[in-house]
Amino acid sequence: MSRFVPLRGVAPFALAAAVAVAVTGAAVPVCAAVASEAAPLVATYVHWLGGWQDLDALRDLSLEGAIEVAGLKGTVSVKLRQDGRQRTDYDLKVIKGVDTLDGADAWALNASGQVEDLGRDKVLNLQRSLDRTFNRHLRGEGVEVTRAADEQKDGRTWAVLRFTYPDGDLYDILVDPATGESTWSRDTTDGHVTWSHDADVREVDGRRVAFRQDTLAEQAIENQTVTWTAIRANTGLGDDVFRRPGATAATQLFHLPAGVAATDWLPIELHLERYIYLKGKVDGVPTDILLDSGAGMTVLDTAMAKKLGRESTGAMPAQGVGGTTTAGLVEGLTIELGELKLGPVVAATLDLSDIGRRMGRDMPVILGKEVFQDLVVDLDYPNARIRFLDPATFKYEGAGHRLEVLPGNDGHKLVNLAIEGLPEALFMLDTGQGNALTLFRRYTDDNHLLDGRRQSKAVGGGVGGMMEIGLGRVAKVTIAGYEMLDIPTTFHRQDVGGAFDTAKLAGNLGAGILGRFRVMFDYPHDCLWLEPGRDFAAPQSRDRTGLVAHPDGAALVVDYVAPGSPAEAAGWQKGERVTALDGQAVSADWWKLWATWSRADAGTKVKLTMADGSVRELALADYY
Repeated sequence: MSRFVPLRGVAPFALAAAVAVAVTGAAVPVCAAVASEAAPLVATYVHWLGGWQDLDALRDLSLEGAIEVAGLKGTVSVKLRQDGRQRTDYDLKVIKGVDTLDGADAWALNASGQVEDLGRDKVLNLQRSLDRTFNRHLRGEGVEVTRAADEQKDGRTWAVLRFTYPDGDLYDILVDPATGESTWSRDTTDGHVTWSHDADVREVDGRRVAFRQDTLAEQAIENQTVTWTAIRANTGLGDDVFRRPGATAATQLFHLPAGVAATDWLPIELHLERYIYLKGKVDGVPTDILLDSGAGMTVLDTAMAKKLGRESTGAMPAQGVGGTTTAGLVEGLTIELGELKLGPVVAATLDLSDIGRRMGRDMPVILGKEVFQDLVVDLDYPNARIRFLDPATFKYEGAGHRLEVLPGNDGHKLVNLAIEGLPEALFMLDTGQGNALTLFRRYTDDNHLLDGRRQSKAVGGGVGGMMEIGLGRVAKVTIAGYEMLDIPTTFHRQDVGGAFDTAKLAGNLGAGILGRFRVMFDYPHDCLWLEPGRDFAAPQSRDRTGLVAHPDGAALVVDYVAPGSPAEAAGWQKGERVTALDGQAVSADWWKLWATWSRADAGTKVKLTMADGSVRELALADYY
C-alpha cells in the first residue's frame, strides 16, 4: 500500500491567517469553550487581525498563486465560502487535481482526472481549515481554546494559543503577547506535525495579507511554498464553483468495445498464493501487471519506464508501509487488459527492484486504484480469474454478503471489521498486502491486543523500506457477517512515519482474508460483494521456519531469524547461504519451492544444503 502526496498544506491549514483586517475592532466575545487564561490573548490576536466586525464581514475568499512542491512548480487556486464550501485546484504540469467541499458533498479529481470521494479524515481537516479561515475557532466553536506554555522561535518568545479538537488533534498559533502579531502556526494531526510560516505581509484594501506561505512537514520532500498573486474577498462565489462534475465520455478513463458491458474472464496468477498478476500491455508493450487496490496511483518500475522510453519529472513524496521515499511522474500512459483499455493515466515511477527481488517476482507495473474507481472489478480468487464490468449495467444477483466501503484518503477505501469480539473498526482495503491482516500500533495498544498473546517477529515492508514487524494470531475476524478463525496477523509497531502510523484506522485488510472469497469491488456503488470460496474455512497457511531470505545468484541469503522459531532453536544466523532445498538447487523459481516447504505441516523435516556443501535439517513447528 502506498499513497502519494503532491500537495500539502494549502487546503488543510495554511489559510487561517492568510487574510487579516487591519482596523481596530471590539474585544473577542468569550464563550464557554475559550478558557479564561486564553481570552485576553485571543482578544489581542483578534485586534491585530482587525477586529470582529470586519472579520465577521468576510463571506467568501478567492486566492490565486504559484506553488513549489516536490521539485515541481505550478499554480494553485483556492475558493472558500463561509457556509461550508471550499475548492482547491492545483496544476503542477505533470500532475493536477481538485479537492472540494460542497456542503454535505466532498469530492476530488485525482491525477488521472477521475472524480472520487474525499476521504473522511481529509474532509474533517478541510472543514477545520474552513472554520479557521472564517475565525470560528477563535470563538471556541467545536474546539477547546487554551493558552499553552510560551515557546521560542526565530529568536523571539511567543505566547501559544492552543486549539484542541475532540479527537486530540491540535492547532497552535504563536502570538506576540504585546502586539497580537502572528507569523507561525503548527498543526498536529494524527500525531504528525506540520508548521506554517506567513511572510511578506502587506496591507491590501485595509487588510493584512501574507503573500508568501511556507509549509514545513516532517518529511522535507513534502515541504511547499505558496506565493499568492491575487486575493479577493466577498466576490459572490456561486454554487456551481463547488458542484461535483458529472461523468462524460470525454472524462471516462476506461474504454470497453461498443455494446460490451463486461470483459471476458482473464486468468490471474496468485504469486505466493496472494499477489495478483495479470498479463497486459502498457503503451502497447506486453508486460506483467500487479493489481493493487492499495496503491494511491499506478506505478512504473524505473526499469519499465526506461523500456517504454518514459522520462519522469519531479520528486513527489511516496508514503509506503516502510516510510516515505520519492517518486517521479509520467503522464499519458495507456493500459490494456484484454478488451479493457485504461487511459490516459498519470503514473509514478519508483525503483521496485529490491521489493521484487525479495518477493521473488519482478514488479514492472503496479496498477492501482484507478481501475477500481470507475469499474466493477470481479476478482474470483478461488478460481484465479478476473473480469471488469461497466457499473452502469451491473446488478448483483448472487448469494454473497454486501460490505459497505467508505472513502479513505487519496482515493483508498475503508471497511469495517470486528476483531475478537471488539466493536467494529475501520480497516484499509488492500489487495496488495500479502498478509491476511495487519493491526496498527495505536489500535493494538488501545485494546491491549498483545497482552498474553504468543508472538514472534519478522521483517517486512514495501515502498519506503523494510522494518521489523510483530507476528501473532487473531482468534476471530468477522467481516460482512462471515466469521473467520485463527488468522495469522502482523502487528505494525513502527512509532513514526509510514502509511500505517495512524490512530484513525485499526489496520489493513489483506489478501490472506480477501483470497478466501470471490470479491466484487463495486466502488461506484460504495460496496463489496463477498462470496466464500470452496476453501473458505480451511486453515490459513503460515511460515513454520522463522527464516527470511533473499536470492543472491545461485544461493538464498538469510536476512532474518525469527525469535522463538525453529530456525533460532537450530542456531541459524543472518548471512548464512543456502544453495538447495530438499535437494533442489536454488533457481529463478526459488520462491515456489520456498513457499511450499516453509509452510508445510508442523513436524515436517526439511534438509537444506549450505554453500559449503554441508546439509542441515530443520524441523518445522508453529512458533507464534
